Amino acid sequence: MLLLDRKTPKSIIIIEALLRRLDANDRDFTYFQDYLTRLKYGYEGEHRVDREWFEMPYLNEHYLFFNYEIENEFGFSHQVDTVLLTKHFLLILEVKNISGRVDYDEQKHQLTRTRPTGTEDILTNPFDQLHRHEELFQRILSKLKIFLPIEKAVVMANPSSIIGNVPKSPPIFHASGLRSFIKKCLVRNESKLTTSQLDKLAKYLLSNVVTRDFDLNISVERIRKGVLCENCNYSVVMTYKRGIWSCPQCGVQSRKAFLRALDDYRLLISDRITNQEFREFFHVESMYASSKILSRLNLKTVGNKKGRYYIIPEDILNR
Repeated sequence: MLLLDRKTPKSIIIIEALLRRLDANDRDFTYFQDYLTRLKYGYEGEHRVDREWFEMPYLNEHYLFFNYEIENEFGFSHQVDTVLLTKHFLLILEVKNISGRVDYDEQKHQLTRTRPTGTEDILTNPFDQLHRHEELFQRILSKLKIFLPIEKAVVMANPSSIIGNVPKSPPIFHASGLRSFIKKCLVRNESKLTTSQLDKLAKYLLSNVVTRDFDLNISVERIRKGVLCENCNYSVVMTYKRGIWSCPQCGVQSRKAFLRALDDYRLLISDRITNQEFREFFHVESMYASSKILSRLNLKTVGNKKGRYYIIPEDILNR
């Protein structure tokens, strides 16, 4: 049973909003473009591996957690690509979508990727990540007085990647080998938990999910204001008149174009906005007009008169 689905990471959503709002000549524009490409590439790899789980009828009673996030007792976060919970074992996976050849130096704790061009990159070490996650789950199981073996592995999502010199443990293999690995785990681990114990552990893990905030550390002054024309690839600021937003360049008109801008405001600045802040960001001069726009959205409000602000919900694009 899938308890925690894999949603688009907040980091991807926020950086997409930032690239709409950051000037193309900004000193960090290219950096965030590359960062977004890496995040999307990793996310696609995780999805590729996720499909393997739905061809394993032999798993019987189990729970799956995709992109499991939790905070440990020291206040530090853990982000685990996949957690599988069965009566036989608990499995933690690190998924890597890497092209080229990967080698690991155990003495140096260093993962190296060699591209087809011969260029070498130092990548995040998934083996140390797995060991850190394993220690956390050991502490959780001990706290709950549950004995359950912990299995761990690194899965390569890119079928063209070459696995070079790597340690035998924890294992690293292509996504196509996941089903075979799971079968081996089931064979070497006898059933340890009852159904009630399995459910108890699953509920505990789910109740302790903590989603981290993603802070870009970008000053508000660098974020472009206004309703940006989607038809012009967000390069042109639209004008407002009598309930309609118009693009001075392509001529497109819309009554809802400002919703994307309001969502960008929520993601990049704040989920709270006052009438004055709305007028300044959206280039609407009339207080009456901005009040009318906001009131039509039926947003939750806090405070009265000058102290009133509106709460921008996550589903604002559907309004």
